[in-house]
Amino acid sequence: MFGKNRQQRMRHQRLLGLASILVSPFERPAAPADLVALAFGRYEMQVTEEEAARYLDAALVSRGERLPRPAAANESSEPDAEAQADTPVEDTVAEAALTS
Repeated sequence: MFGKNRQQRMRHQRLLGLASILVSPFERPAAPADLVALAFGRYEMQVTEEEAARYLDAALVSRGERLPRPAAANESSEPDAEAQADTPVEDTVAEAALTS
């Protein structure tokens, strides 16, 4: 009854502890594969890279750092359309004639 919850809690604590070890402000960022290897080496735990990435993110946040935003969130959906709207049509046609 309580064994499964205890095992899950221990697994969580171990993985978060290992992720905290790998997350250092003075070294290059750890990859999920690093946590997978360390978890297997220390505790013989099988961890997916997706799960390892979540634990590394949690360790960063618990240390007070912010997660990097995905590239899709930083860019607008159609940056080229916006740039083309500012360019007059005549200039675009003239440039095309010069380059061909």
